[in-house]
Amino acid sequence: MNAPLAEDRLQRILDLLARNGSMRTTALTQALGVSGATTRRDLDTLERRGQIRKMHGGAALASQDQQYQDRAQLQQTAKQRLAGAALNLIRPGQILYLDAGTTARTVAQALRRTPELTRTLRVVTHGIDVAYELNGECPLYVVGGDLYGSTFSLTGPDALDTVRRYRYDLFLVGCTSIDPTRGLTNSNLIEAQQKAAIIAQSTRTALIADSSKWGPAGFATFATLDQIHDWVTDHAPGAARTAFEARGVTVHTTD
Repeated sequence: MNAPLAEDRLQRILDLLARNGSMRTTALTQALGVSGATTRRDLDTLERRGQIRKMHGGAALASQDQQYQDRAQLQQTAKQRLAGAALNLIRPGQILYLDAGTTARTVAQALRRTPELTRTLRVVTHGIDVAYELNGECPLYVVGGDLYGSTFSLTGPDALDTVRRYRYDLFLVGCTSIDPTRGLTNSNLIEAQQKAAIIAQSTRTALIADSSKWGPAGFATFATLDQIHDWVTDHAPGAARTAFEARGVTVHTTD
């Protein structure tokens, strides 16, 4: 394979890791449409350049802080549209749990622009950036725990114990990927456990994820499709819409 194609492939790997956090080598291989041997050689090249760090069975960007900032710049217009659609699911007076991550931060920014709704809410989050956006805008409870720098989130045993103590009217959750068999998955096991615990305490759960998340499963499953009530997305490929609607999920598209 010639050099330009190889460089395009390397950039694609960096883009995938920036969006998803960490990914398994098998998932990267499927996303790239190449052999496993090619993916492993590409990962070796990126590691030598200092751009990624390899882990058992997968890889992540070398700098987690840069990883978050890179993700924050991706698909900003699409995220803003998703956030606007997500606001339509929120009702005055609810206890709202907002996930951590760049999409959740965009929802928080949208809430700041709608004070007539936001001031009626009680918001719970484990996202530091989400809390920053909503500070002073509404009653706000921040779950404490260990800092996971990839998503600016607070996780771990203390956070897990805390989220299990309360109930939530609506949970707006993101994911690394959506797989028709394995369901909603995340690149980090600790965050996946936390999302699962929040879903168990929530009356309604809405997935906020664009159509690019429909694909190979991530590392850890935190929900099956039938545990979700709504999917807010840019557009729903036929197979994805069929899979969700067959399980009673309402699909909301921004297209």
